[in-house]
Amino acid sequence: MTKYNENSTLARRAQLGSFFEELEDRIVQKLRTEASSEEGRAELLRSTGLHDEVLLNELSSLGIPADGLMALRLFPLILVAWAEDDADAKERTEVLSQALKIGIRQDTTAWILLTQWLSKKPPGLGVDAWKRYVHEIFASMSDVAKSRLIQLTESQMLHVAKASGGHFGFGKVSKKEAAIIRQITTAMRQQTLMR
Repeated sequence: MTKYNENSTLARRAQLGSFFEELEDRIVQKLRTEASSEEGRAELLRSTGLHDEVLLNELSSLGIPADGLMALRLFPLILVAWAEDDADAKERTEVLSQALKIGIRQDTTAWILLTQWLSKKPPGLGVDAWKRYVHEIFASMSDVAKSRLIQLTESQMLHVAKASGGHFGFGKVSKKEAAIIRQITTAMRQQTLMR
């Protein structure tokens, strides 16, 4: 009969965790390589119609290929999840739930990017890329569509902020989360004024 050894079980778990972290890092590195290649940039340009060179460079730096661009749409949710310097399990689950609601499936590049951003805080470059992305997509949207996207994004951010709850039902949205939600919606509304 084999004797249970807590140390060997913990060591196996650590090895397994290390293996998956390494695998995830390889996948993300592959996405970065793909996104920064000439073919990747050409596909991004062709499939999205984005013409902002700075945005294309930022997307390449972030490792966002054409099929992962949908993840950028949910970047504000990632910012809310990290508002308290730690994206907790309930917030991560809510972000991924919102992703499923807009059609992002688990076997897609967008899903991989979201899970990466939820496990490791994304660089500040992501905010700049998101703002440029909003500017680009708003250029071809009606005022009604812009307004609906702002409302949807705000609602999704609130769902993420409330996922962790509060103390006895009070303070479900922290001051930091509320500030980020306000900043994001303000930035989006300002984009509606630009032509």
